[in-house]
Amino acid sequence: MNNTREKLLTVAFDEIYHHGYSATSVDKILKKANMNKGSMYHFFKSKKELALAVINEKVNAYIEDKYCVLLDYEENICDEMMQMIKKRDNFDFTSGCKLNNLMQELSPIDKDFKVALEIVYKKFENIFEKVLDKAIAKNEISHNDTKALSMYIVASIEGCIGTAKKSQDASCFATCISQLELFLNTLKK
Repeated sequence: MNNTREKLLTVAFDEIYHHGYSATSVDKILKKANMNKGSMYHFFKSKKELALAVINEKVNAYIEDKYCVLLDYEENICDEMMQMIKKRDNFDFTSGCKLNNLMQELSPIDKDFKVALEIVYKKFENIFEKVLDKAIAKNEISHNDTKALSMYIVASIEGCIGTAKKSQDASCFATCISQLELFLNTLKK
């Protein structure tokens, strides 16, 4: 991938994550990236197109990098899954979840953003659905609707991160996510 394009995406992702789409200007992104407008418009026609690329490439990759490791678990799947979910070393609870922040800000205001974000969000849920299906196949848990359960798990993760963001306190995340763990333990065989 082109280094200039990648740098623009990385800086835009960071700026939008920390300040929101509406509060992030193209000029601010270009200044941080040490580039001129011509550099950006060579790759992206608009701020919106840049933000869509951030969603499709950066946010999507973030979800894949963080959660696809779950697909490799072969035993004690729910325990391993919970350990991975609880592990939030260096997580920025002040800024919250990269995906959820964008969902809340952009989905209601623009159909293109809504569609792009929903694709990433569905991928997030689908990862958990596959993990849960594997746990059932391995006779580790019992449940009759892994699609609904995966939605619940993702919603719980996002809610717990939101609770920690509200308090700007990682211990709030730990307390909140422990309730998801208690629930998942009830599904074990």
